[in-house]
Amino acid sequence: MRQKTLFPYLLILPSLLLICLVSLYPALYSLFLSLNTFRRGERIFVGLRNFEQIIASANFWESLRHTAVYGVLFVLLTMLFAFVLAVVLNRRLPYTALFMTIIFVPWMLSEVVTGVIFRWLFLPGYGLMQDWLSPLFGDITFLGHPQGAMGVVIGATIWRTIAFAMLLILAGLQTIPGEVYEAAAIDGANEWQSFWQITWPLVRPTTLVIVLLLTLQAINATGLFLSITNGGPGRATEVLSVSMYREAILFFNFGYGAALAVLMLLINIVLALVYIRTMRSEVVA
Repeated sequence: MRQKTLFPYLLILPSLLLICLVSLYPALYSLFLSLNTFRRGERIFVGLRNFEQIIASANFWESLRHTAVYGVLFVLLTMLFAFVLAVVLNRRLPYTALFMTIIFVPWMLSEVVTGVIFRWLFLPGYGLMQDWLSPLFGDITFLGHPQGAMGVVIGATIWRTIAFAMLLILAGLQTIPGEVYEAAAIDGANEWQSFWQITWPLVRPTTLVIVLLLTLQAINATGLFLSITNGGPGRATEVLSVSMYREAILFFNFGYGAALAVLMLLINIVLALVYIRTMRSEVVA
């Protein structure tokens, strides 16, 4: 009996060890580094001084604001476009499979490849999108303008991520029985009423999960920022992840960079707990 009880845990033991190796150990080591600083190759314990410097730094609050702006716009626009696409594709229109294949092409590209593509598209003097859109916005150079550069990164992220969100929403829509809509139509409900009274309540739990995943992705986004703007112009697109990268990798300020990573981890945990509590209240309701 005891062997039967331990056997399932032995099966997942390799996976647990791998997770600890690639996730838990780096997190604990970052926490250890955040309590230290390095001078001339020597490690010096400084306690919470790195965190005090971060809280007192204007650059940290500016990076946090950029992260919030990027995250809110990215999540809202991605969910909006993904929901519209999912509703359209759920109608099983002709060539739906072809459209889904085209939509999924960006999701197969890496962040760096996507970033390079968008950087070339908005390259001054050569970029196709730069030539098309700049007259509509007063002939600005998008990558040289603070709001324009952030808009390019947000657009690139949406373009790459929308297929992922659309697939999950579409899966949620296809779990709704067609008989429910037929009964609503018999009762005199139009399409708009059916959406708000049937579709949205049933898909809302799936939507909350997607919002959580996209929010965590937004907080930890690094590749697209580095490959498109490198945090510029100036610090206009320097989000928390880029700031952490610069401090730890470029400036070799490992303690300060690790403290930023710990703060980002805390933000991720708080947001995850908020969403989990919201989803539990949805299930209870």
